[in-house]
Amino acid sequence: MTRSDPVSDTPVIRLPGSVHLRPEPDGGAQVIDDTTFTAARVNRAARILLEALREPCTEQDLVTTLATAAGCSPAEAATPVARLLADLTAYGWIEPA
Repeated sequence: MTRSDPVSDTPVIRLPGSVHLRPEPDGGAQVIDDTTFTAARVNRAARILLEALREPCTEQDLVTTLATAAGCSPAEAATPVARLLADLTAYGWIEPA
C-alpha cells in the first residue's frame, strides 16, 4: 500500500533508510540493506535511480531521471524502470513515502 501524490494520484515511493549505496569505480554500486544484511551489485543506471529514490518520487519521476541520464526517450526508459521497481519491491527496498 503506498501513499499517493494528491495531484496525480500516483504512488510516491522512496528507499528505506536501511538501504545504503557504496559507489564503485565503474559507476555502479553495491547496495546493502542494514536490516536484512541483503546485498546486491547494480549497474550505473540502477545506481542513478536508487540515488533518486533517496527523495520521495513517482515511477514517472524515475522514468524522466533515467531518460535524461541515458539520453533516451521516456518510452525507452519506462521498461527498465518498471523492471527495477519490481526487483526493488521483491527485495523490500522501496517503501511508501
